[in-house]
Amino acid sequence: MRERPSGYLEATDGTVGEGPWRVRTDEHGFIMTGNEVPTEAPPMVFLGDSFVEATFTPEDVRFVSQVERHLLSDGLGFRCLNGGYSGATTLQLFNVFLNKVVPLVGRGGRVVFFLPQSDLPIYFRPHSYWYPTDRYAPLLPPVEPTAKELPKGSSALTAILGLAVWAAQEFEIDLILVTSPHRHATRQNDPYLEKRISQDQHDSLVQRREDIRGAVRQFVANSGVKFIDADTEFLDKPWTFYDELHLNDEGHDLFAAWLADQLRLLIDS
Repeated sequence: MRERPSGYLEATDGTVGEGPWRVRTDEHGFIMTGNEVPTEAPPMVFLGDSFVEATFTPEDVRFVSQVERHLLSDGLGFRCLNGGYSGATTLQLFNVFLNKVVPLVGRGGRVVFFLPQSDLPIYFRPHSYWYPTDRYAPLLPPVEPTAKELPKGSSALTAILGLAVWAAQEFEIDLILVTSPHRHATRQNDPYLEKRISQDQHDSLVQRREDIRGAVRQFVANSGVKFIDADTEFLDKPWTFYDELHLNDEGHDLFAAWLADQLRLLIDS
Protein backbone atom coordinates (compact mmCIF):
# COMPACT_ATOMS: atom_id res chain seq x y z
CA MET A 1 0.00 0.00 0.00
CA ARG A 2 1.26 3.46 -0.85
CA GLU A 3 0.50 6.52 1.26
CA ARG A 4 0.21 9.98 -0.19
CA PRO A 5 3.56 11.83 0.15
CA SER A 6 3.69 14.77 2.52
CA GLY A 7 2.57 17.92 0.72
CA TYR A 8 1.18 16.06 -2.28
CA LEU A 9 -2.41 17.15 -1.69
CA GLU A 10 -1.37 20.81 -1.66
CA ALA A 11 -0.08 20.38 -5.23
CA THR A 12 -3.50 19.18 -6.48
CA ASP A 13 -6.90 20.80 -6.97
CA GLY A 14 -8.35 18.57 -4.24
CA THR A 15 -10.03 16.00 -6.51
CA VAL A 16 -7.40 13.31 -5.89
CA GLY A 17 -8.58 10.45 -3.67
CA GLU A 18 -7.67 9.96 -0.03
CA GLY A 19 -5.74 6.70 -0.41
CA PRO A 20 -3.80 4.71 0.58
CA TRP A 21 -3.43 3.09 -2.84
CA ARG A 22 -2.42 -0.45 -3.69
CA VAL A 23 0.41 -0.75 -6.22
CA ARG A 24 1.29 -4.34 -7.03
CA THR A 25 3.64 -5.47 -9.75
CA ASP A 26 4.09 -8.80 -11.51
CA GLU A 27 7.37 -10.66 -11.96
CA HIS A 28 8.33 -8.35 -14.84
CA GLY A 29 7.56 -5.12 -13.01
CA PHE A 30 4.26 -4.30 -14.73
CA ILE A 31 1.61 -2.74 -12.48
CA MET A 32 -1.15 -5.26 -11.91
CA THR A 33 -4.72 -4.40 -12.91
CA GLY A 34 -6.52 -6.43 -10.28
CA ASN A 35 -8.65 -8.15 -12.92
CA GLU A 36 -9.00 -11.88 -13.45
CA VAL A 37 -7.62 -12.52 -16.93
CA PRO A 38 -6.49 -15.90 -18.30
CA THR A 39 -2.70 -16.14 -18.34
CA GLU A 40 -2.83 -17.37 -21.94
CA ALA A 41 -4.59 -14.18 -23.10
CA PRO A 42 -2.42 -12.17 -25.50
CA PRO A 43 -0.61 -9.24 -23.87
CA MET A 44 -1.21 -5.58 -24.65
CA VAL A 45 1.55 -3.44 -23.13
CA PHE A 46 0.93 0.19 -22.15
CA LEU A 47 4.09 2.30 -21.98
CA GLY A 48 4.23 5.86 -20.67
CA ASP A 49 5.16 8.06 -17.76
CA SER A 50 3.23 8.77 -14.55
CA PHE A 51 0.06 9.45 -16.55
CA VAL A 52 -0.05 5.71 -17.36
CA GLU A 53 1.42 4.62 -14.03
CA ALA A 54 -1.40 6.42 -12.14
CA THR A 55 0.01 5.57 -8.72
CA PHE A 56 -2.43 7.72 -6.73
CA THR A 57 -5.53 6.02 -8.12
CA PRO A 58 -7.28 2.87 -6.85
CA GLU A 59 -6.04 -0.27 -8.58
CA ASP A 60 -9.33 -1.06 -10.31
CA VAL A 61 -9.94 2.58 -11.30
CA ARG A 62 -6.68 3.11 -13.23
CA PHE A 63 -7.57 3.47 -16.87
CA VAL A 64 -5.39 0.52 -17.93
CA SER A 65 -7.37 -1.71 -15.56
CA GLN A 66 -10.68 -0.35 -16.85
CA VAL A 67 -9.64 -0.69 -20.50
CA GLU A 68 -8.82 -4.34 -19.83
CA ARG A 69 -12.35 -4.88 -18.48
CA HIS A 70 -13.97 -2.93 -21.34
CA LEU A 71 -12.19 -5.09 -23.92
CA LEU A 72 -12.97 -8.28 -22.05
CA SER A 73 -16.65 -7.40 -22.02
CA ASP A 74 -16.48 -7.18 -25.81
CA GLY A 75 -14.87 -10.58 -26.09
CA LEU A 76 -11.42 -9.08 -26.71
CA GLY A 77 -9.40 -10.95 -24.14
CA PHE A 78 -6.14 -9.09 -23.61
CA ARG A 79 -3.85 -8.99 -20.62
CA CYS A 80 -3.24 -5.26 -20.28
CA LEU A 81 0.24 -4.73 -18.84
CA ASN A 82 0.77 -1.33 -17.24
CA GLY A 83 4.35 -0.30 -17.98
CA GLY A 84 3.94 3.31 -16.87
CA TYR A 85 6.92 4.78 -15.01
CA SER A 86 7.01 8.22 -13.45
CA GLY A 87 9.40 10.61 -15.19
CA ALA A 88 10.07 8.37 -18.19
CA THR A 89 10.98 10.13 -21.44
CA THR A 90 10.37 9.00 -25.02
CA LEU A 91 13.96 7.80 -25.32
CA GLN A 92 13.76 5.85 -22.07
CA LEU A 93 10.47 4.28 -23.15
CA PHE A 94 12.01 3.30 -26.48
CA ASN A 95 14.78 1.52 -24.55
CA VAL A 96 12.14 -0.34 -22.53
CA PHE A 97 10.21 -1.18 -25.69
CA LEU A 98 13.18 -2.57 -27.58
CA ASN A 99 15.09 -4.24 -24.76
CA LYS A 100 12.30 -5.44 -22.46
CA VAL A 101 8.94 -5.49 -24.21
CA VAL A 102 10.00 -7.02 -27.53
CA PRO A 103 11.44 -10.15 -25.83
CA LEU A 104 8.29 -10.48 -23.70
CA VAL A 105 5.54 -10.07 -26.32
CA GLY A 106 7.32 -11.34 -29.43
CA ARG A 107 5.97 -11.21 -32.95
CA GLY A 108 2.33 -10.27 -33.17
CA GLY A 109 2.36 -8.49 -29.80
CA ARG A 110 0.64 -5.18 -29.18
CA VAL A 111 2.14 -2.06 -27.61
CA VAL A 112 0.28 1.15 -26.76
CA PHE A 113 2.99 3.82 -26.58
CA PHE A 114 1.96 7.01 -24.76
CA LEU A 115 4.05 10.05 -25.58
CA PRO A 116 5.19 11.21 -22.14
CA GLN A 117 4.69 14.67 -20.68
CA SER A 118 8.08 14.09 -19.03
CA ASP A 119 9.70 15.21 -22.29
CA LEU A 120 8.71 18.82 -21.61
CA PRO A 121 11.53 19.82 -19.21
CA ILE A 122 14.31 18.61 -21.55
CA TYR A 123 12.72 19.08 -24.97
CA PHE A 124 14.79 22.15 -25.94
CA ARG A 125 17.76 21.67 -23.61
CA PRO A 126 21.22 21.36 -25.27
CA HIS A 127 21.51 17.63 -24.50
CA SER A 128 17.76 17.04 -24.86
CA TYR A 129 16.93 13.35 -24.40
CA TRP A 130 20.52 12.64 -23.40
CA TYR A 131 20.37 15.09 -20.49
CA PRO A 132 23.00 13.80 -18.02
CA THR A 133 21.04 13.41 -14.77
CA ASP A 134 19.84 10.32 -12.94
CA ARG A 135 16.25 11.19 -13.84
CA TYR A 136 16.57 11.86 -17.56
CA ALA A 137 19.65 9.97 -18.75
CA PRO A 138 18.89 7.02 -21.07
CA LEU A 139 21.48 4.92 -19.22
CA LEU A 140 22.79 4.95 -15.66
CA PRO A 141 25.14 6.16 -14.47
CA PRO A 142 24.52 9.24 -16.62
CA VAL A 143 27.22 10.17 -19.09
CA GLU A 144 27.98 13.77 -20.04
CA PRO A 145 27.56 13.90 -23.85
CA THR A 146 30.74 14.86 -25.69
CA ALA A 147 29.24 15.10 -29.17
CA LYS A 148 29.40 18.68 -30.45
CA GLU A 149 25.81 18.55 -31.61
CA LEU A 150 22.85 16.44 -30.60
CA PRO A 151 19.33 16.73 -32.01
CA LYS A 152 16.81 18.41 -29.76
CA GLY A 153 13.20 19.44 -29.94
CA SER A 154 11.10 18.00 -32.75
CA SER A 155 14.08 16.56 -34.65
CA ALA A 156 15.10 14.46 -31.63
CA LEU A 157 11.54 13.39 -30.86
CA THR A 158 10.69 12.29 -34.39
CA ALA A 159 14.02 10.47 -34.76
CA ILE A 160 13.31 8.40 -31.65
CA LEU A 161 9.73 7.74 -32.71
CA GLY A 162 11.01 6.68 -36.11
CA LEU A 163 13.22 4.10 -34.43
CA ALA A 164 10.23 2.82 -32.44
CA VAL A 165 8.15 2.41 -35.60
CA TRP A 166 11.04 0.71 -37.39
CA ALA A 167 11.60 -1.70 -34.50
CA ALA A 168 7.88 -2.51 -34.36
CA GLN A 169 7.87 -3.30 -38.06
CA GLU A 170 11.01 -5.42 -37.82
CA PHE A 171 9.55 -7.50 -34.98
CA GLU A 172 5.99 -7.48 -36.38
CA ILE A 173 4.58 -5.75 -33.33
CA ASP A 174 1.33 -3.80 -33.56
CA LEU A 175 2.37 -0.36 -32.30
CA ILE A 176 -0.22 2.27 -31.39
CA LEU A 177 1.04 5.78 -30.64
CA VAL A 178 -1.04 7.85 -28.20
CA THR A 179 -0.61 11.44 -27.05
CA SER A 180 -0.87 11.93 -23.29
CA PRO A 181 -3.55 14.48 -22.40
CA HIS A 182 -3.04 17.23 -19.85
CA ARG A 183 -4.99 19.91 -18.02
CA HIS A 184 -5.64 22.56 -20.64
CA ALA A 185 -7.09 25.95 -19.76
CA THR A 186 -6.17 29.60 -19.81
CA ARG A 187 -4.39 30.45 -16.60
CA GLN A 188 -6.84 33.25 -15.82
CA ASN A 189 -9.82 30.86 -16.02
CA ASP A 190 -8.35 28.04 -13.94
CA PRO A 191 -7.73 28.80 -10.24
CA TYR A 192 -5.46 25.76 -9.98
CA LEU A 193 -3.13 26.89 -12.78
CA GLU A 194 -3.23 30.49 -11.58
CA LYS A 195 -2.05 29.36 -8.16
CA ARG A 196 0.57 26.87 -9.31
CA ILE A 197 2.48 28.52 -12.16
CA SER A 198 3.34 31.99 -13.41
CA GLN A 199 2.12 33.36 -16.71
CA ASP A 200 5.61 33.02 -18.20
CA GLN A 201 5.80 29.37 -17.13
CA HIS A 202 2.35 28.74 -18.56
CA ASP A 203 3.26 30.39 -21.87
CA SER A 204 6.45 28.31 -22.10
CA LEU A 205 4.56 25.07 -21.49
CA VAL A 206 1.95 25.98 -24.10
CA GLN A 207 4.67 26.73 -26.65
CA ARG A 208 6.52 23.46 -26.03
CA ARG A 209 3.31 21.45 -26.18
CA GLU A 210 2.30 23.08 -29.43
CA ASP A 211 5.70 22.25 -30.91
CA ILE A 212 5.44 18.63 -29.78
CA ARG A 213 1.84 18.37 -31.01
CA GLY A 214 2.81 19.64 -34.45
CA ALA A 215 5.86 17.39 -34.67
CA VAL A 216 3.83 14.31 -33.73
CA ARG A 217 1.07 15.04 -36.22
CA GLN A 218 3.60 15.47 -39.01
CA PHE A 219 5.37 12.27 -37.96
CA VAL A 220 2.11 10.32 -37.97
CA ALA A 221 1.22 11.65 -41.41
CA ASN A 222 4.63 10.61 -42.77
CA SER A 223 4.96 7.24 -41.03
CA GLY A 224 1.41 5.92 -41.13
CA VAL A 225 1.72 4.58 -37.57
CA LYS A 226 -1.56 3.83 -35.81
CA PHE A 227 -2.44 6.90 -33.76
CA ILE A 228 -4.83 8.05 -31.04
CA ASP A 229 -4.87 11.77 -30.31
CA ALA A 230 -5.95 11.77 -26.68
CA ASP A 231 -4.36 15.17 -26.13
CA THR A 232 -6.75 16.87 -28.54
CA GLU A 233 -9.75 14.90 -27.26
CA PHE A 234 -9.23 16.10 -23.69
CA LEU A 235 -8.29 19.74 -24.33
CA ASP A 236 -11.75 20.83 -23.18
CA LYS A 237 -11.86 18.62 -20.07
CA PRO A 238 -9.58 20.22 -17.43
CA TRP A 239 -11.93 19.03 -14.68
CA THR A 240 -10.85 15.42 -15.32
CA PHE A 241 -7.38 16.13 -13.86
CA TYR A 242 -6.43 16.54 -10.20
CA ASP A 243 -3.28 18.46 -11.14
CA GLU A 244 -1.68 19.47 -14.43
CA LEU A 245 -0.86 15.96 -15.68
CA HIS A 246 -2.80 13.27 -13.81
CA LEU A 247 -6.40 12.15 -14.11
CA ASN A 248 -8.68 12.06 -11.09
CA ASP A 249 -10.96 9.05 -10.55
CA GLU A 250 -13.74 10.55 -12.69
CA GLY A 251 -11.19 11.31 -15.38
CA HIS A 252 -9.97 7.70 -15.40
CA ASP A 253 -13.54 6.49 -15.89
CA LEU A 254 -14.10 8.83 -18.83
CA PHE A 255 -10.69 8.27 -20.39
CA ALA A 256 -10.87 4.48 -20.10
CA ALA A 257 -14.23 4.26 -21.87
CA TRP A 258 -13.06 6.59 -24.65
CA LEU A 259 -9.68 4.87 -25.09
CA ALA A 260 -11.26 1.42 -25.22
CA ASP A 261 -13.49 2.62 -28.06
CA GLN A 262 -10.44 3.93 -29.95
CA LEU A 263 -8.51 0.71 -29.42
CA ARG A 264 -11.39 -1.42 -30.67
CA LEU A 265 -11.25 0.47 -33.95
CA LEU A 266 -7.49 -0.11 -34.33
CA ILE A 267 -7.00 -3.64 -33.03
CA ASP A 268 -8.16 -5.36 -36.19
CA SER A 269 -7.32 -2.62 -38.68
